[in-house]
Amino acid sequence: MFRRCMALATLALVLSAPGALAAGKGTSMLALGVSNGTADLYSPDGAGYISAYDHSEIGFKGEYWLMMSDDYAFTVAGGLGFFSEKHEPGTGSLPGDPERTYSQSSFSVRLGGDRVAKVGDRAILYFGPGLEFWSGKAKFENFGLVAPPAADEYETENVTRISVSTRVGAHMLLGSNWGLTCHLDRLWGHASAEENGAKATWWPSSTGASGGLLFMFGGE
Repeated sequence: MFRRCMALATLALVLSAPGALAAGKGTSMLALGVSNGTADLYSPDGAGYISAYDHSEIGFKGEYWLMMSDDYAFTVAGGLGFFSEKHEPGTGSLPGDPERTYSQSSFSVRLGGDRVAKVGDRAILYFGPGLEFWSGKAKFENFGLVAPPAADEYETENVTRISVSTRVGAHMLLGSNWGLTCHLDRLWGHASAEENGAKATWWPSSTGASGGLLFMFGGE
């Protein structure tokens, strides 16, 4: 995703007219875009325990920057993640075997601070730490993970993950107050889940990315 965003940004830079960058103290920036990351989930093992696993997810993200000075910004972000897949029976299945579907959903909130560096008249580099809260769950249909009569559908409880987040990214201005943005981030966190008395805790780490449109307003 990062490479595609940067390729799009380069093309837009070539095709667009120059804009004047005015990201000083008091400036606000709003980004709306798509994201990819890793969901930390669990499934029952059939012996009274639950077992953790991770899976890719895609989603939508919104982020807000408030420039506290000419080179530092407070940031808050929120996102929704999801994934789904479908399994159709083949020649080796029994007659009447149903189609299987798997899906997952999540939401996240991040607070942080970015050091900001202007590059020329149309670009901003940013990097910084943050704290992220993430929660998600998975749903299995016709996998037989639980005993009848509920064997055709099973949904997990929510997994909670709290992570330290670091990231690096860039904004590129295409007009007087709008442009493109992309970033890469790395997470180190603690995840936990509980179902019917069974508990699981683990320390996941993952890499994600996001990119989209940027809107700039306000400022001194």
